[in-house]
Amino acid sequence: MTSTATAHTNIAFIKYWGKKDTLFNLPTTSSISLTLNEFYTKTSVTQSGETDQLIINDTPADSRRIHHFLNILRENLGDFPALTVNSHNHVPTSAGLASSASAFASLTAAVTKDIGADLSLSQLSRLARRGSGSASRSFYDHFAIWHEGIDDQSSFAESLNAPANLPIALVVAEISSSAKKIGSTEGMNRAMTSPNYGTWVKNSADQLIDMKRAIENVDIEKIGAIAEANALSMHALNLTAKRQPFTYFTSETQQVLALVRRLRKQGILAFATLDAGPNVKIITHLESAQQIIKELNITMPDISVKIATSGPGISYD
Repeated sequence: MTSTATAHTNIAFIKYWGKKDTLFNLPTTSSISLTLNEFYTKTSVTQSGETDQLIINDTPADSRRIHHFLNILRENLGDFPALTVNSHNHVPTSAGLASSASAFASLTAAVTKDIGADLSLSQLSRLARRGSGSASRSFYDHFAIWHEGIDDQSSFAESLNAPANLPIALVVAEISSSAKKIGSTEGMNRAMTSPNYGTWVKNSADQLIDMKRAIENVDIEKIGAIAEANALSMHALNLTAKRQPFTYFTSETQQVLALVRRLRKQGILAFATLDAGPNVKIITHLESAQQIIKELNITMPDISVKIATSGPGISYD
């Protein structure tokens, strides 16, 4: 018997960057994300062997993190046999394009299907959070909100019930598909030592309220402005960390950000957001996406550029 599920990545417009509880992956802030149609992970699980095994894109991989997560599922759902996890990632792994979100969401869904557990999306979300915080948001189509909560039970994501006709697109400037040198968890731990971290948390709560309103009003310009401010202030924390300050930005990242600012001055709707990595996602109107791609191809012909649009929630084969 093999059970298969597909989950799409999501990009946070209000970021998750810090944990108040590392055991349960409880975030310091609530967050809002957009699920992406073009980037996804398809995961199959098969009961086999004596130990959990992981295969990514047909290549055996280190299974320690997956084994730890599967044991968390066993603690919550009851014991089940060792699994072979076969994951096909249609997104660069560990490059700041939310591969862990789609990976752990699809894994959680595949396992619960395999053992016959009938769980709600919010329950699945809560479980997937233990593997990767951002995975909690990948069960929903379009926009999702992850409530920070105060404990394991109250920290979960749900659909934001945003207008379905919001003509938003992301132009993804993929500067690097290589795994980042500083993982997200380590990056968060360092960022939380910044003297500005408390202010960032407070501002993020205010920006979340403003973002919800902008989405409800189908105001893409406002959505982009809030998301860019939230993302750039998040990355500023990395530079001001008291413990080993760092940055995910490269010179190419800075070039794309400069291009975004230049496009805005020309009257083109363009705002940048970045996760833990050098790749830039440019928030824009669907009608402006091709023009932005043209400008990127002229200015930076060596980088990969793709359009990402609003995507679906979890699905099963």
